[in-house]
Amino acid sequence: MAKGETSQNPSDSIKNYCIAITGGVATGKSLVASILRNLGYTVIDADQLARDVVQPGTETLVKITKAFGEIVIDHEGRLDRSKMRDIVMRDEKSRETLEAIMHPAIQKAFESIVSSKRLGLGKIFFYEASLIFELGREHLFRECWATHCSEETQIQRLQKRSHLSRQQCLDVIRAQMPASLKAAKAQQRIETETGLIELEENIKNLVKAQMP
Repeated sequence: MAKGETSQNPSDSIKNYCIAITGGVATGKSLVASILRNLGYTVIDADQLARDVVQPGTETLVKITKAFGEIVIDHEGRLDRSKMRDIVMRDEKSRETLEAIMHPAIQKAFESIVSSKRLGLGKIFFYEASLIFELGREHLFRECWATHCSEETQIQRLQKRSHLSRQQCLDVIRAQMPASLKAAKAQQRIETETGLIELEENIKNLVKAQMP
């Protein structure tokens, strides 16, 4: 450690310097995260962590296999996400079992990155995650910002990227906490139906307001 630098544990760094970017499906989280990266800020993606912690040979994948059986493992020894998704969508208890395995593993991976990259030493960073309010974890962060758009825009975006029917899109959207409720709970609401230039300017202003 260089002279004059201080360190703190990951939870302190997250609480003091990390802003969670959350929001409903297809409300623009990834777009906002991309803009923040282009501005030079670190953004940790919870979805990527969820993929990392279930790689072959990981403790998390072993736990999932013990809980659900070899049926959820494909011929390459990887987690069969499609089968896993089908199981948890049909059975609430299975979903709770999976979440009890996954969420601590993701949090541990998140804190490991914060420590290894020595984030939070005087500069804010970001955590892009769908489930913040649902897990009651909003208090862990400096602030929570929620992306928001109309339900119709969510449907259009989902159809474009996932090729789902309108009804399938509605089922996905309405199975989650409403985007409007997340936006109401957040310290900042980011409307993503604006033009890209306006959205970038709004984000710059939000970041600027965090500066001492």
